[in-house]
Parts: sequence; structure tokens; C-alpha cells
Amino acid sequence: MILRSIVSTIVSSTLAAIALLLVSQFSEANTPLELAERDGVFPRFATYQHDYQPRAFFNAKLEPEQGIIHGAGQDEKSFREYASLFPQQHQPVMTMSYVTLVRGLENVKEWHNNHLALKDQPVLLQIGVNLTAGRDDGTGSDKAVANGEYDDAIDTFVEALKDLNVPTYLRIGYEFEGEWNNYSPETYVVAFKRITDKVRAAGLDNIATVWCSAGGSAGFVAFDRLMAFYPGDDYVDWWSVDVFSPEEIPHPWLGEFYDLAGKHKKPVMIGENTPRYVGANKGWHSWIRWYKPFFEMVRKHPEIKAISYINWDWVYWSNELGFEWHDWEDARLQTDELVSELYVHELSHPIWLHAKDIRKIALEK
Repeated sequence: MILRSIVSTIVSSTLAAIALLLVSQFSEANTPLELAERDGVFPRFATYQHDYQPRAFFNAKLEPEQGIIHGAGQDEKSFREYASLFPQQHQPVMTMSYVTLVRGLENVKEWHNNHLALKDQPVLLQIGVNLTAGRDDGTGSDKAVANGEYDDAIDTFVEALKDLNVPTYLRIGYEFEGEWNNYSPETYVVAFKRITDKVRAAGLDNIATVWCSAGGSAGFVAFDRLMAFYPGDDYVDWWSVDVFSPEEIPHPWLGEFYDLAGKHKKPVMIGENTPRYVGANKGWHSWIRWYKPFFEMVRKHPEIKAISYINWDWVYWSNELGFEWHDWEDARLQTDELVSELYVHELSHPIWLHAKDIRKIALEK
């Protein structure tokens, strides 16, 4: 008992020292303007024309009244590396994951086992629910899901969500209009509704459904085409769009998407965002080319209530998983001291909701 008390005291003292060191480290960080002055960069590249617009509130499931949910991924190791950049008070509150229902029961069971550490934890989970087993090759299985061929996998997935008991956002059949998925509007809508009905029938009140567009990656399709994939306001809790390449960020289509979401009374999640073709490891070039425009966009549009940054080396994962991502660059923030410092400073703005703020999100509605 004495030994346990001594060990407990040592651990507590060590943790306190680490916490003090982290606070000191981040309190002494340079401001963006100081970094720009140090590097001889024009001040306009380190500042914004406007502050964050107050966020709209639509009373949607798992929607904070004010603020933007801070999330990242898209695997456990990448999330840990990302989180290590932030002080304790600014740790991300939402982690990303993916499950492929059409690979059957064993795939779903494996996904469940890999996420047991999250069970009953104060965290938000954002899941990309994949309806294709291919590698961006147009082998979508939305019709099979719609016809009930994967009901056993869906039921097993719903039971897994019930067991984990974590507030969760489901991006069902994400990037639905992308040709790499090859979903049809008619069967995609039925598949979305089928999954949603099973979640609701299980009484899972802490699950929000998310309708996620591919945006610029799919060529910014016309909105009449886009809305053909819409399951309807009764089935969708959040709208979402993925933002990758730098030329996508200023495109007027995104502003129209956010405005349309507001008209449907739906908050918006940036389901996936990463500096494709730019990378995080080029200092001011990375910041000016991708990060600053991205945050300008988030500041401007009050419908945006959550983001999920993909902290990946895309070249590595392209080789590992067999996808054509070889020219997507390295988006890991920890690879560049300047970019990571500017990014961490940006997310210290009080509008961002971190792990400590989870109670500000209506977890059941």
C-alpha cells in the first residue's frame, strides 16, 4: 500500500511537471505577425481581413449552439501525432474513422474491436460509412445495400455503435456523386434511408446522419444533379463537403453549398480536409497557398460547425493501400514547425470547440 502511494505521488508529480512544461511551451509561442516579421513575410499573409462570423444554429442533432468542432484523423496514429501538437486545453474533440459495410460481417466486427478503447469515452466519433469495396474504381454497391443484401452487416454495425456509446456522426456513402464510387441517385437515397432507419429503430439518440458531397473532387456538379442524391431533410441531420485542392477553396460553388445548407436548416461539416498537391511541409508557401485560404473560408461561412483535418503522408498511404494518391503530398503538420505553429495558433481562437468543451455540444436530442 505504501509503495502504491509513493508510485501514485511520483506519477502525479510527473504529470503536473509535464503539464506545466506544455503550458510554458505554448504560452511562449510566437504570434503569426511575429513569425512573419522574423521571416520577412508581408503581414497580410499572417493576418485575416475578418474575424469568425458568429455561427448559425439550426438545432440539429449533435450540433453545438455556437462554435466549431475541432476534429482530425484519419487513423489512430495520425490522430495522436496531430493531437500532440496542441496544449491540453486545445486537444481535438472529434476523431475520424472508416467502415466498409459491403465487405461483410467480419470487417464490421474488426472495426468494432479496433475502436473498443473509445467505449463510453468523452469524445466525438466521425465515421465514413463506405458503400464500395473497391479502390476508387467505380465499384459502388449502393444498389446491393438498398436491396437489403448487407442488412446483417448494417445490423452488426448498429450494435457496435450501441456498444461503444459514443456520440457519432455517420457520413453515409460519403462523396456520393464521385464517379470513383459510381452510385446512382435512386439507389443511393434508398441505401442512406435504410441505414438511417436501422440506426433510429435501435434507439440510438446520439447518432447524427451526415450527407457528404465530394465537392471539387467531383468537379462541382450542378446542384440539380447534386440534389438528386438527397435523402431529404427528415433523414439528414448535417450536410458535409470534403475540401482538398487549393483551387477548390475560393470556388463559388462552395459558398452556394453552404447557403443551401442554411436554407435547409442544416449545419455543415468539412468531412475531410487536407492540403492536396501542396502539403504541410513547405513553410510559408504551404500556409499562404492552402491553410490561410481554408481558414478564411471557415471564418466567412457561419454554417460551418465542424472540420476534420487529415494528418496524413499521402505518398506513404498511397503505397500502403494501393490508391492513386502519389502526388497528394505530405499533409502531416508535425513535418513543418512554422505551419504547425500557425495552425495551432489559429485553433486557439475561442470559437473552436476542443475536448474540454464537449459538454457544449448537445449530445442527445
